[in-house]
Amino acid sequence: MHISPNHMSIGRIFEQNILFQVPKYQRYYAWDDEQVEDFIKDIDTILKKTEEETKGEHFFGGIVCAKIDVEGSTRQQKELIDGQQRITTAILLVINIIRFYNELLSDKEILQEDAKIIEKRIEKITDKYLIYNDEINRHPLVVNKLVLSVADDEYFKSLLSDSPIKEERDSHKRLSRALNKIKVYIQHKLSVCSSISEKIDVLALLEGVLYNCTVIFMDCDSRESAYKLFQALNDRGAGLTEGDLLKSKTLEVLEKHPQMQSQVNALWDDILKDEPRSVENFLRTYYASVVGKRAGRTSLYDDYIENIFHDIRDVTEDISEDIAKSVCDTVKTLHNEIVVYRKVVSGEWPFESAQPITDWDRNRLRVLVKFLSYDITMPLLLAAVKLGEKKFSLLVHKLELFMFRYKTICGNSHQILSTIFTIEARKIREDATRYSINNLLNQLKELLSEKANDETFSIQLENLKYNTSGNNKILRYFFSTLCDYERWYSTGTTQKPTAYKENIINYDTVTIEHIYSQNPKEEVSAESFTELISNEHKLFNLTILSQDDNSERVKNKPFNEKRPIYEASNYAINKVLSEYTCWGDENARSWKEYLLKFACKVFVV
Repeated sequence: MHISPNHMSIGRIFEQNILFQVPKYQRYYAWDDEQVEDFIKDIDTILKKTEEETKGEHFFGGIVCAKIDVEGSTRQQKELIDGQQRITTAILLVINIIRFYNELLSDKEILQEDAKIIEKRIEKITDKYLIYNDEINRHPLVVNKLVLSVADDEYFKSLLSDSPIKEERDSHKRLSRALNKIKVYIQHKLSVCSSISEKIDVLALLEGVLYNCTVIFMDCDSRESAYKLFQALNDRGAGLTEGDLLKSKTLEVLEKHPQMQSQVNALWDDILKDEPRSVENFLRTYYASVVGKRAGRTSLYDDYIENIFHDIRDVTEDISEDIAKSVCDTVKTLHNEIVVYRKVVSGEWPFESAQPITDWDRNRLRVLVKFLSYDITMPLLLAAVKLGEKKFSLLVHKLELFMFRYKTICGNSHQILSTIFTIEARKIREDATRYSINNLLNQLKELLSEKANDETFSIQLENLKYNTSGNNKILRYFFSTLCDYERWYSTGTTQKPTAYKENIINYDTVTIEHIYSQNPKEEVSAESFTELISNEHKLFNLTILSQDDNSERVKNKPFNEKRPIYEASNYAINKVLSEYTCWGDENARSWKEYLLKFACKVFVV
């Protein structure tokens, strides 16, 4: 891979008569108002420094290009793999400068001398930034120095010619807004000028700013090299993403199959409508779920071409109808999968429920992926949808209990889990009808036995503490889960743990209650409260209450006044707590033992 990196200004790049072409099916103009405003702020900073005769250089990031050979021409033409947003916005600045120059030419008070200067500048700027007079096989040809993607180029050309056509896409609206924002900025700069000559000077300074907008210009010998470099450098702004690269590649190979190309383009538009980071997370999740291992940190595009779109891996010429159909089907699958992914990742149940699945069961998914944020389970969950609603529900619940014990409380590494979950996901996809969840559950049981047995789990639970400045999410979940199983636990534990599913606890609204109050009103015996006084935030002095009970009814009351409130509480474990006649070190230790034994029975697979 040959790369020629150079630190250059945007003005200097165009001065070399380099022509840029955004790959035909690459991403459209994506800068929103905030990014354009940042660009304008940078321009203004450079301008002010220039006016003060101080160094006004500003670094604008990187530009990644690939060489294009144009038969019969000697021009330098580059495919703009990354950096199109910066380059396009810079050209919008140039368009505005030219328009304001033309406005000055139409001013009745302009001097002939000034008019001649402006005309020369317009010609010079146009030749430098906008057009190139080429010759191909001895035939003259005028070409634009910047050609955008299929989605945007016609509209962009209309802006260049100052005859804008109808806006048909969001990207057209973004281009128009960006052009107008820069226009408003220049108007403001010119409004303080007292003469045409001053305005000419300001416009000249603005054009000169592009010589202080510096980039790392990385020129690659091939598109493949440029894509690899892009993946290594991509900063995730509003620039190109791996999804954009895959879209571009698939549309390109479908060039001779317009019907399928149009279908694939629409599917990609929907896939890529989410935030870039969200799309990347989906692509990584789906890849791991299908292939059985995670994609490389900087090789997602290459990994997809190698293992998902393998039919076009080595394509150098027009593809057959069969391969085109295969590409189309793969994109359809991607689209179907992201529809499911959007639901699962947000905690939304992915089935139109026909099975006897309760609201409590469905809520387990939200708890697993949203409240507890166990993202590592996503490749497995995405595949597990294919098992059907009942098995999916069972798996979600088992993962919730396992992850809390193994990862959250015992703090074990997630590396082995990543391997297990991706391998099992692939097995599900290979044959969902024959897949047995028991194989996975047995692996999880073995991990609990090795890394999170009852002794280890209990020790780590004892270390849980109330955080006076935190949200105490872990404690709220822990106590709430025990409440769900208290009916089963109180009647004996000979059967598998069974939750009481008629009451869905909202973990976001429950609060942690200090049984021995943080600021007790009563005087206490130091002898009976030795441990409690120094460890008031630990598990053996805690339970849960509703917000109203905790803030209004309980407050800092002594235990004997709290007992009736505990007894009447909707949280089942508090009825056990209310059976104590008093509160001190001894009963607190008893409460702790109750919680630990209970937890060891519930958090199992």
